[in-house]
Formats: sequence, structure tokens, C-alpha cells
Amino acid sequence: MKKTLFLILSGCIVIFSIICICCGPVITGVIPESYEWKTLNCQEKEDAYKEAKKGNDEDIIKAAKKERNKCNRHKAMYGLEYSSLIVDVICGFVCTILGLLHYFDVAKPFEKVTGIIGLATGIIGFVLTFVYLVYSTYIFTNDPYDDGDGHNIFKRDGDWAFAKKEGSEFNCIFYKEGDKDSIFAKYSDLGKKQYNYNKKKSNEYSNSQTCFSKSEYSSDSTGSSGTDPLSYKCVSSDKFTDSITCETLYIEPDDEISNKYLFDKWVTTIIFSCFIIVCDIGLAIFGFLLFKSDGSGI
Repeated sequence: MKKTLFLILSGCIVIFSIICICCGPVITGVIPESYEWKTLNCQEKEDAYKEAKKGNDEDIIKAAKKERNKCNRHKAMYGLEYSSLIVDVICGFVCTILGLLHYFDVAKPFEKVTGIIGLATGIIGFVLTFVYLVYSTYIFTNDPYDDGDGHNIFKRDGDWAFAKKEGSEFNCIFYKEGDKDSIFAKYSDLGKKQYNYNKKKSNEYSNSQTCFSKSEYSSDSTGSSGTDPLSYKCVSSDKFTDSITCETLYIEPDDEISNKYLFDKWVTTIIFSCFIIVCDIGLAIFGFLLFKSDGSGI
């Protein structure tokens, strides 16, 4: 029974790791410019943070710290995705071969060695995959989408609205004071209909472009009223005009589903990373039991 479960868990680790490798947002490159994460200069961000702390402007200090932490997260995730999944698939494959040999009773003299290998593989795989999962999940749910050139996607509601008129200016619906990134969609938002192609909205846009705006803006935008791009009075045919009164500004509908594709791949990787962690725990347990085994095979 121990040998059978050892084989099953090893095989599952290999299969789940291959699925994650095929869907990993960094490995497959579905995150724009993610290949640059490995060469991010986080020391520069650290120096900028230290320099900011010499001043008394809390907003500047907070922004510098946020950029430093984001840089460290992205660089760490790049390395962890490759290392954790490659270690899982290689070690899982080795344990699968050993499990097959024991399943057919041709490697009894090496049972304790196999147990040690399984125990070590389970522990190392669990630690690496768990740390990777923490980074991946945090970035997925907390960091705003970035196309690699410092551009983000404005957060919008189910009707594609992103800003409403207040007095003589437009304010972002989702803006939270002191949090510039609150107006931008996070990676976890990208699976929603308002960030992907929708026939109904595309038809509305084709028939009347009044009060529609482009979907991407520079992350330099602060999100406070009266600043670019929130001072726009109205958008018609991609040109700013004040000849039409708009109470709400809407995002120009997307004509592709790349955001949903990124979302689906990332979620798939997170789910199967959880499965790998469970299997790693099981492999460590049954590896230990094999090591303590008396050779009866029960």
C-alpha cells in the first residue's frame, strides 16, 4: 500500500508540474514583459527608498517603498516559478521511476534509500512550491496589471464606466484616497467581462462613440480629480471635446480576449500548485514510512 501510494503521488506531482509549466504566467510569457522580471534592478529601488526616507514627505516614502517591494516580488516570482516547477517535475519523475521499481518488487534492497529520496523530495518540493504559490497569489490579487511599459488598465464597472462627473470634473469611480493603484485593474480582475471582448458593448461603441475613452493610460496618473486623464470633459471618436455633455465616461470595449487568457492560465497554475503541495506532503509522509518500513510492503 505504501509503495502504491508513493508511486501515485510521484506520478501526480509530475503531471501537475507539467500542467503548471504549460500554464505558468512567467514561463509561458502571458504576463507582458515578464521576461524582464529576472533582470529588474531592485537595488535601484532600494536606493530610491533610502533616499526618500531622508525627507519628510510620507507620500513619497510610501510610494518608494511600494515600488521597492513590487520589484522584489516580481523578481522573486520569476526565479521561483522556474525553480519550483523544474525541481518538482525532475524529482517527481525520479520518484516515479523508483516507485515503479518497488511496485514490481525489483528494488527491495533500496527501499530505505527510496524512502529518504521521497522524504527529501517532498520537503524540498513543498517549501519551494509553497513559497512560489504565496508570491504568485499575492501578485495576482494585489498588483495592478502592467504591460511592461508602465501602462495599466483602468478599473471599470460592469457597464464599462470608469469615471463620473462631479461638479466640473470627472473622478474615477474606484479611486481611494492615498492609493494611486486603486484606479487600475489587478491581474485577478482580468477574467471579468468588462476587460474582454463583448459583442453587445462593441456594437454600442460602433453605433455611438460618445463618452467612450481608450482603455489604457500611463501609471503616472494620480487618480485625483483635475489631473490627467481625469480632467477630460468628454471623449468622442477618440478626440476630446466639450461639445457634448457627459455625466459618465466609459472605457472603449476590447476587441480581444487576451486578458481572459492570462487570467485563466494564472488561475490554473495556482490551482495545480495547490495540488502539487498536497502531493509533496503525501510523498514526504510515505517516503518516511518507506524508510521506516520493515520490508513487508504493507
